[in-house]
Amino acid sequence: MSSTTIPIHYMPRKSPAPPTRENQYCQHEHPLSFQPRCPEYNTQSFNNYGFPRPGIQSQSAHQLVARDFLITDEKWEDLRMGVPDLDFVVIGSGLAALAFIDNTLKRDPRKKILCLERGDFWLPDHFQNLPPPFKYISDGPSETFPFTLSKQTYESDIKFVHGSYPFFGGRSTFWSAWSPSPTAALMRNWPESLVATAQKPGFFKLANKLLRVTKATDIGPPYGKLQRQIDQRLQPAVAEGEIFSAQEVYPAPMAVASIAKTSTIHFNKFSTPGPLLSLYKEQQRHVRAGTGAPLLFATQVTVQYLGVDVGFPSLPSKGDEESVKFLRTSRGDLPIAHRTKIILCAGAFPNATLLLNSFRHNKYIAMSAGKMVTGHFVTHVVARESIEIGAEYLAGQHPTSHLQYHIQITAIASPDPTQDAEDAARFCPDFAATASEEQLRGSEDYVIFVCATLGELSENNKNSFFPEDPTSNCILQVIPDEKDYELWDQMDEATLDAIKAMAGNKKHEVEWWHQPKPWDKPGVWKREIPGKETIRMEGIVHEASVLPLGDGDEYCVNRDYRVKGVSNVYVTGAAIFPTSGSWNPTLTMCGFAQDLARKLTARNPAGKRDRETSRMPLASDTDEDD
Repeated sequence: MSSTTIPIHYMPRKSPAPPTRENQYCQHEHPLSFQPRCPEYNTQSFNNYGFPRPGIQSQSAHQLVARDFLITDEKWEDLRMGVPDLDFVVIGSGLAALAFIDNTLKRDPRKKILCLERGDFWLPDHFQNLPPPFKYISDGPSETFPFTLSKQTYESDIKFVHGSYPFFGGRSTFWSAWSPSPTAALMRNWPESLVATAQKPGFFKLANKLLRVTKATDIGPPYGKLQRQIDQRLQPAVAEGEIFSAQEVYPAPMAVASIAKTSTIHFNKFSTPGPLLSLYKEQQRHVRAGTGAPLLFATQVTVQYLGVDVGFPSLPSKGDEESVKFLRTSRGDLPIAHRTKIILCAGAFPNATLLLNSFRHNKYIAMSAGKMVTGHFVTHVVARESIEIGAEYLAGQHPTSHLQYHIQITAIASPDPTQDAEDAARFCPDFAATASEEQLRGSEDYVIFVCATLGELSENNKNSFFPEDPTSNCILQVIPDEKDYELWDQMDEATLDAIKAMAGNKKHEVEWWHQPKPWDKPGVWKREIPGKETIRMEGIVHEASVLPLGDGDEYCVNRDYRVKGVSNVYVTGAAIFPTSGSWNPTLTMCGFAQDLARKLTARNPAGKRDRETSRMPLASDTDEDD
């Protein structure tokens, strides 16, 4: 072969058609690194390995990800031309969104779904699965607050309410992964329809499978001997009433199981970016095979308004129901077909804000949306009594108000704090409630107990609300009432009793961590029990109840998760919970999102998934959710 001869497989070919509505937004496959790239660029072959390839010379992470997974500007404009043929528009990309999308496509891969995320693509995985320096991004600039906080809230013991994480994957890239399954008794004052749904045999089974929930006793190292010891001490303490008001205790269920069964890493915190992108690639295979529809993701799209008619705001509805006809977004209006259903999978406050802004004349929304706010306040206690880790979940209830609390217990034994600091950050159940480097230093001969105790806010507190305000949109106010403070006292006492029970016959030798405020001052170990001003945390987590579900006119969401008075808008997440309980809400939220998918999508036998594909394992392919 002469030096001027070009092999036939290197000859220029016609470039594949870009993804458009006509070809079902089919994304052409990119060649592997060792394959010729000439089909990607219709010019001389040597140009594939120099300018103008790879095109943009200083690409951003967004541009790289968008090329294969996200809707580009061109694709977005193509989508907005005419009325897009969509089955569902999902707003949000967190855990509830994944649960709905996964179960919908499992039931029928021919459903065409567009997922909108207000933020950009940032973390590909949970930050604890990444190198330790990523711990510094878990707070601060990564958290945004989509509300106006009232002055009264800031001046109260609460101070503030935790916000949202406006990135692809949402809060799933930062959450604690604790995933308890509440019983019917813990769903206090819930409507019968929600309780009955949650008690179906496959409800929590399907959600556990999706999130890969496993008990701390089944994780393996570093959850070993210490895990068994704290469980053996807490079980009789609860049974014999040593921890007053405690009702049950068990090894912590956490969404941390490994994806691959042969993996040597047994602690991998679950997040949605990987599974969502895996679903995208699987749906692309369905498109090419003619057995399914594309799954589309658009980032940097803030949905500002659900439009039912021309004009802003909407006019009063003339009939019993109205239907959303377009979405007003930060990237322009998106027309909505009559059959397209809008699924609100963002956080409780963004969902409520969107409905309050869009349907000001809806009597159900005006009567109940934002009139109540619940969530969890937090106590944080650290004590020490040789790296191993244990995690227990202890639940209790106030004897008279029946408000609930639970304690997330982390026990750490670290004979070499310097060496073990990285593993502690990687494997701790909750990074926000683990031993700090300062606490580990000098604790080589101790077991450190870190207890994060969460108590539920009373739903009958008239001083906690999230109303629409014309001057500052939605104002958030959360102020504890007398019942809240009674529960807070009760759960603080239970937390101290739990630590003493774990210390066994050394309960009188327990040293307690005293961390003065502000937090930049150094902490110190003392034998004296710390006071409320030290252990009670500022901030509310797991906000809920702003869009309560029920049958009466005082509820704005019906038992099928649809917004009353609107024919094509549905709500998922903790916003629909009438009370928050004390348990971590994520698993239950995912279960109800999966139930919504079941209600809206019938199984399509002709659209079965290819089980031989290399996709990331997600929910079960059985009928256990029916």
